[in-house]
Amino acid sequence: MNIVVVGSGSAGLLSALILKHKMPLSKVSIIRDINTKVIGVGESTFGTFIDILHNHLGIDLDEFVKYVKPVTKYGVLFKFGKKDFVYSFQSLFDYQHNNNEYPNGFYFDGGDYGHSEHSKYILKREHREPSGAVHIDNKLFLNYLEKLAVQRGIIFINDNISSIEREGDIIISLNEKYHADYFIDCSGFKPILSKEKFHSYEDILVNDRALFFRTKTKQKIRPYTQSSTMNCGWLWEIDHSQGYTGNGYVYSSKYITDEEAHKEVEEKLRIKIPDDSRVIKFKTGRLEKHWVGNVITIGNADGFIEPLEATSLAIILHLAIYTADIIRYGDKKGDLIDRFNIHANEYYDNIRDFILIHFCFNNKKNTRYWKDYKKRVTKLPKDSIGYDILQFYLVNNTHVKFMSHVFKVTNPFGLEGWYSILRGLIPTETDRKKWLVKLEKGG
Repeated sequence: MNIVVVGSGSAGLLSALILKHKMPLSKVSIIRDINTKVIGVGESTFGTFIDILHNHLGIDLDEFVKYVKPVTKYGVLFKFGKKDFVYSFQSLFDYQHNNNEYPNGFYFDGGDYGHSEHSKYILKREHREPSGAVHIDNKLFLNYLEKLAVQRGIIFINDNISSIEREGDIIISLNEKYHADYFIDCSGFKPILSKEKFHSYEDILVNDRALFFRTKTKQKIRPYTQSSTMNCGWLWEIDHSQGYTGNGYVYSSKYITDEEAHKEVEEKLRIKIPDDSRVIKFKTGRLEKHWVGNVITIGNADGFIEPLEATSLAIILHLAIYTADIIRYGDKKGDLIDRFNIHANEYYDNIRDFILIHFCFNNKKNTRYWKDYKKRVTKLPKDSIGYDILQFYLVNNTHVKFMSHVFKVTNPFGLEGWYSILRGLIPTETDRKKWLVKLEKGG
């Protein structure tokens, strides 16, 4: 099997390593354009990240910690809503304590686990050896992955793509000299190989800018991400073991200019933003098809939600694993690629809906940006998992385990994730009743 990956950022390196690990006899090559700069804003990951590195990439975790020096991430402190709350990666609502007859969620009528002392325990924990989610320095991470790729026999080619030879949906060659059974497009926000139509989310998720900068970490390392409400978006703060904090104001250019965003951050943090700060532009959405012929798009070339909840690496790894499994097992019946495209669309769309609820129900500020977002709850499709969970929560609180949605693979956050955010943003019965009326009336 001969596979060519285009792009050497996180998506390209992770995809190549997964393919090589699952098919060690295959020839895997990475074509990289040395003039293309990696975004490199630091990485925040998700709860099963470490397990996936070990189980699907065969990474030695002691070596990973030695080279990448990650910071353990136990959850997210949200400065959203009426009261700050914690989204813990520990099981809260589905877990059953001691000899209780029912899961924990049953006992929190009128209360909120996200505001409880048990949940806030993560704010007091020390950074220790990672076991789930982590914060990682992007440069160290990419250097480590590249080193690992070389050790495993992945070939690196320094070149840019100047020509593509096709026969229908099949790519025959790149630059008339690179041939492969499959081509993986990990080329960044502007896909090089894919010709598929882009399905935009901009009417649902309006953020399209991120002002990124680093500051010196002034306190002990926080083993969690801090996400704070801003006038026209939100601010992330992520501490790294290298002595710096990665900060980013994610906002919409429809509501605020780059200069105004810059000024707002300086006033909030009472700092002068360093001269090497950057504004990164992005568009939210996904391709309508992710695998066509012998071309598979993964990473920013395929789709992007937005930085909230650190979903980019989760999507990359999830789809790369599925891709490798289909390639190595084969598609004897001829329908796995169609199913892959359907699954990927549902996966992206469910993440989009999960991110949407963070904004719809955040009443920390009353600016035009946040007022407009409250109306977007009507954008939640009525046939979606998100709508079903939201309606169930507004009616039932967290009393009953909503089993039909806990294990759906297209819902990567499980019931726990949805409940953690909903309990933090809509904690009272009065608020739930008000939102239920708005939801069922369509706004």
